[in-house]
Amino acid sequence: MAFRKTIPMSELRDKQTAKDREQHATDYQPSRGGWLRPKDKPVLGTPKKP
Repeated sequence: MAFRKTIPMSELRDKQTAKDREQHATDYQPSRGGWLRPKDKPVLGTPKKP
């Protein structure tokens, strides 16, 4: 049995649950220097956090 040097990202992504994919999501923002976590968007009708 041979060892693999790399694992394709698509294979790793397929093994994750939808919750895990959402938790580790990133967006590319060149103005801020690369891949960053997206900011939580406000939802209408929810109070602001203190």
